[in-house]
Parts: sequence; C-alpha cells; structure tokens
Amino acid sequence: MELIVGGEGQGKLELVFSRTEISQELVCDGSSCPLDRIPEQPVMDHLHLLIRRLLESGQDPLAYVRRLIEERPDLIVISNEVGCGVVPVSGFEREWREAAGRACCLVAQHACRVERVIAGIPVIIKGE
Repeated sequence: MELIVGGEGQGKLELVFSRTEISQELVCDGSSCPLDRIPEQPVMDHLHLLIRRLLESGQDPLAYVRRLIEERPDLIVISNEVGCGVVPVSGFEREWREAAGRACCLVAQHACRVERVIAGIPVIIKGE
C-alpha cells in the first residue's frame, strides 16, 4: 500500500500517472464510489471525501479503512490534507477532519511508502 497526501491541486494524482501505466479509468474516486464495497481499481483518489461520505451515511470510516487495508494491500491511496488551518465552527466539519486524519494515520502505518506532494514535488515521508 502507498499513501500520497498533500493540499488541493498539488499534483498528487498526476504523480501516480507519471510513475505508472495507470489511467484515469483505473482510479476510484472517493467522492462518488459505492460505499458498500471495497474498490477494485489500483488507485483510490480523494480518501478524505470518502471519509466524509461515510460519516454522513452513519458508517464507521475507520472500519472501512481497516477493511481496505486488509483486502487491498496493493492499493495506492491519495488524500488531501484537511486538518491544517482554521478549526471549523461546525461540529461535523471538526469530526470529519479528525476522522480523515485518523484514516490517513492508519493507512500510513500499513503503507510501505508515504509521500507528501507540494507544488508537484514529492517528499518521501516513509519508504524509499
């Protein structure tokens, strides 16, 4: 498993495309993928949005991520960093940021490689 994190529009998915033979058709988008099954595609983009959707539907996002780790150890996971900046007033927004952060921590623990992308430049946090 690999985890790629960074801010919005920093080139995370483009980095995956440049390193692999993977095309857009082989990317599961967390903003719209089914919540009732683990994706079969080799890349999951927008984990942070998937976490939001799981919370909104009353599901446990960490249970989903544990299942994802178990069933898809070869997956490339991409997530925006959502915990930086001003703390939101909304309770749900705070809960979502916390859940997204915990989900990324869980993925990072099991990942062989973790990178943060800033302005299109990958910075290795874990792995080689």
